[in-house]
Amino acid sequence: MADRSTASGAAPTPPRPSRPRATSPAVPDPWPQHWGQVPAPWRDGVYAIDADPFKDVFVQNARYQRGRAFDFRPPGPHRLAQETAWWIWTCHHEGLRKIEPSMLRWWAAAVGSLTTRRSATAGRAPASIADLEPHLVAREAVRLFAARNGRPPSPGNLRNLISIADHVHLLVSVRTSPAPWWTHDVWDLRVDDRIPRRAHEPAADQIVNLAGIDPPWLREALRFWLSTALTYQLFRWTTVVTRARNLGTYLGRYLTEQHVTDPTIAPAPAEIRAVFTGFAGWLSSPAATTTGRPLAGTGISAVLSQTQGMYTYLLDHSDDLIAATGDQRWEGLGEAHARLFAHQPTGRRTTSTATPGASVIGPSDLARMIACLEILSAPTSQVVTVALPGGEEVTARGIGDPQAARAWLLQALTGRRVSEILMLDFDPLTAVPGLDPTRVEERAFVARLRYQQTKIDDVDATILVDATVTALVAAQQAWARDHVDPGATPPYLFLNPRHNHRGTRPRSYGSHLAALRRLNQSTALTDAAGKPLAFTRTHRLRHTRATELLNAGVPIHVVQRYLGHKSPEMTMHYAATLAHTAEAEFLKAHRVGAFGSALVLQPDDLLEITQLEARADRALPNGLCTLPPAKTCDRGNACLTCGHFATDGSHLGEHQDQQRRTLRLIEVRQDAFTRRHGQPMPEENIWLRERRRELDSLHAIINALTAAPDQSAVGAGASRRHLPESPPA
Repeated sequence: MADRSTASGAAPTPPRPSRPRATSPAVPDPWPQHWGQVPAPWRDGVYAIDADPFKDVFVQNARYQRGRAFDFRPPGPHRLAQETAWWIWTCHHEGLRKIEPSMLRWWAAAVGSLTTRRSATAGRAPASIADLEPHLVAREAVRLFAARNGRPPSPGNLRNLISIADHVHLLVSVRTSPAPWWTHDVWDLRVDDRIPRRAHEPAADQIVNLAGIDPPWLREALRFWLSTALTYQLFRWTTVVTRARNLGTYLGRYLTEQHVTDPTIAPAPAEIRAVFTGFAGWLSSPAATTTGRPLAGTGISAVLSQTQGMYTYLLDHSDDLIAATGDQRWEGLGEAHARLFAHQPTGRRTTSTATPGASVIGPSDLARMIACLEILSAPTSQVVTVALPGGEEVTARGIGDPQAARAWLLQALTGRRVSEILMLDFDPLTAVPGLDPTRVEERAFVARLRYQQTKIDDVDATILVDATVTALVAAQQAWARDHVDPGATPPYLFLNPRHNHRGTRPRSYGSHLAALRRLNQSTALTDAAGKPLAFTRTHRLRHTRATELLNAGVPIHVVQRYLGHKSPEMTMHYAATLAHTAEAEFLKAHRVGAFGSALVLQPDDLLEITQLEARADRALPNGLCTLPPAKTCDRGNACLTCGHFATDGSHLGEHQDQQRRTLRLIEVRQDAFTRRHGQPMPEENIWLRERRRELDSLHAIINALTAAPDQSAVGAGASRRHLPESPPA
């Protein structure tokens, strides 16, 4: 379901959500239930990491094997040890991550030391790991390491320690707390299954982190707005992530720099408008970014639109906002907050200035890119030399990501969006009654591919596919089985490569894009115009596949169904791309007239005339007739000697064949003439003379087309002189 927000962000008024207080005594403590799920072998926190079932979750470290068990419990209250054991079991049970035992022992020592220090200073020990902030645990771990080794830890080890500290704290504080999901500062779909979501969420690996957003009143306003919009399906998860990031980063930083402490901004409407006019100007300056470059126009428009959308929603739901935040200052919201900017931003991306044909990859360029996928698949220990069509070679070290290669190729073959490919079910193929799945003919359909349609509702999320696609699916299934725990069947075909030993999470777009970026750097492919052929621009594959279908004459409504569009308007965008590509091919062709002479008509004039006048009657098997429609032709088949004849390199084979056939025809006719009249056919014979002129024209045309290859600039400076209707022999 698409977001039902308007351009300004306003939305239909939903039912008022019930928000129980986090400290409500009616909500029971969930910890006993969580602890009761932990099986007996996992409860004591002492594990032999090389023994079943513990070896599935621990990274195998030779220093922690030796046939003995190791204690991973942090010193201190028994609850801390229980929570640690529960976290380890949860990582195993849900396949959340692999655990490095040395890092876990280091973390446990830091937790125990911090617990002792806090007990001494505060007079009581922490009741839970949730009471120990991860950055304080990491600081204590650094102190312990330096005291023991006389030096600070390496950056890599410190990152691994912080990763464990953050993950343990997040999982314990969210899952073992009775507070509603929106009261936490970190919203993570992988941690909290209470957060509303679609059945298949392409951005499930992205989190919303409200903790660092200032001023505090903006953080609480975002919490209210985004949690309500997500609960009542006004926004999808991807929209919530974007809104939190943009407004927390840009609006929050601007308001902090301007020392704006009141959520109503200013007491007078004119002052409110002045603050947000300044915000719009600030976004257009280099000060708004960390790169020293201003935001792009579409980015500025999006931030302004989202800011207006938030305030419009808060104004419409101010009573609920005050009840949720307890901040009475929101009572000051008024009509001025519904019109923050003099010119209302849309936040919509425009493609009016884009060149439609730029989204299509030509057949030769696509073949070169597909050849380079071998580099993406090859192990990192190998150096690969790939021979590209046309004789070019590329040598590069393997990237070791066959998943990314198969996903990219599936996009090229099917035209699906990247999220639809990365989230394919493990077994996405279904048989089609009446089709033989063993057919091997090229491009023959053998099955249906079911994909996850997460962008548009109520469309058929299946397409017919050929044997090449089914073979790619089978190869990826075999790879996936080899990279998950024995006996596990992953729900998705493409697997996230990190912390996913049970294969429960699909390949994230971020990791897929990182592999394709490395391929860009390794190959540095360019097209004929010198522009980069970027593997990361995956949506071009969808445009290319759609254009192939339209070019093959597939009806618009069938292409619409194949692409998963709900309306034909979007499909017509690809039709516009096709038209632009066809025009570009027409204009860049080098055309000559009879006897290889330059044309009077310019390519763009010729294109417009043929299109406006629907000159199908002027299309010839070997070229195009430019005779005005008011005139008629009495030349029979003598177009080769006519001044209104035009042709290009696409007909070169026809001309060469016609030259051979004409020479053969002359030979046959001369033999027949000699047998009938007892003497050779004279050169002044009217039939032979016209055939000789046609041969002269063919010879000149072939030489002209061979000597001057097609290029868009050819013809731009052609002579404007008038050609005679019958050039001399």
